[in-house]
Amino acid sequence: MSRARESWPRRKDQTARTDRLRPTQAHVVWVTRKRMRPLGQPLDIPKGMAQGYTVRLFSALLWAALLSACSRGAHDCGMPSEASKPKPVTAAIRNLDAAPANARKPSASAVASAAKSPSPPLERTVHFAWTPPLARTSEYSMPEPEDQHTIWLFHGVEPGKVYPVLVAFHGQPRRGRAPRTYAFPRGVADVARALVQSGEVAPFVLVTPVFRYERQNWPNFDVVEFVDELKRVLGHEGITTGRLYFVGHSGAAGCGGGGLNHVAEASPSAVGFFDTCLGSGFLKSVRELAKHHVPTFIAHSVETAGVQPREPTEYESQFDFGRVYSKVGLRPTSCPEHLPEAPLRKLAYQCSTNEERTVRALVIDTGEGETAHEALVPIALRYFLREYMAAVRSHPSSSK
Repeated sequence: MSRARESWPRRKDQTARTDRLRPTQAHVVWVTRKRMRPLGQPLDIPKGMAQGYTVRLFSALLWAALLSACSRGAHDCGMPSEASKPKPVTAAIRNLDAAPANARKPSASAVASAAKSPSPPLERTVHFAWTPPLARTSEYSMPEPEDQHTIWLFHGVEPGKVYPVLVAFHGQPRRGRAPRTYAFPRGVADVARALVQSGEVAPFVLVTPVFRYERQNWPNFDVVEFVDELKRVLGHEGITTGRLYFVGHSGAAGCGGGGLNHVAEASPSAVGFFDTCLGSGFLKSVRELAKHHVPTFIAHSVETAGVQPREPTEYESQFDFGRVYSKVGLRPTSCPEHLPEAPLRKLAYQCSTNEERTVRALVIDTGEGETAHEALVPIALRYFLREYMAAVRSHPSSSK
């Protein structure tokens, strides 16, 4: 190649052009322009270069043909085509949001309806501190939100409406424990949330008050004053308190103190006693509720605290609850069609009611000992919500 260039020097203008081309393209231009001859006239090529020149000329022509083919379609040339080139990021993002070709477009009315109907607010909690006027500060010490009374506003609860409110009282905690460690509020909230999300129960407000145990359960707890404070706090959230429902577990009733022992004073719509103590406070409360025809649900499994004379052990699976139920006017009856998800104990008072049928009692078999005592809570709560609150719906507040 070097000898060919020495034998056929290029002009200056030709050199300037060919230097800008690729080697094979420059070779083609040089050959075709420098050595073209009239048709039929042989090329003036030294004898020793004829064979090598012929090969180079053939290679140049082949390259020219390939370049011409690539300019028409790049699929066969090992070069990236327009279809295979990477697309810009913005185009890829647009494609992710693009609907399929056969997708049905929403109508204008559907779009307008969606714009006017925002999704219901998400669940949130509100913490507030409140101490009964006659109680000791240490029994209701709430310096941090995690240890305060809690309001659970489930998904769908929105300002400007009236909602039913369920107040759930926990049992006797261990001395020295902080309310943030109590399992009862979270357990009750889990059950209530699941029923609201499934649509079995309409959205409602759950309230879980707390106290610190020192000497007594719910010491000096005034349920009427608590409801007044609750209405004030809910009012700040734009929510009007509707019907009031109360439930409690273990020491929430029948073992001294407040809690459900004076719940009739709050004019409730329904009340549930879940394996509560069976002392004088329980008996008095049930009688008062029956007197005012308040729907009342009693569910027991093993709790015997408060019974006189005192039982050898607190939790007894074969205890005859008829000894207590008969004192509040309950008598054995046929069991209702709808029962809890756990079986009933085979006792004479497994199902009982009063003459007006406003008070119903079931003895539910949840096992033995303290484990059975705790296991009753979610079972009884689900039954209470389905039987007494399933039909309760919210409605716009009259103040709006």
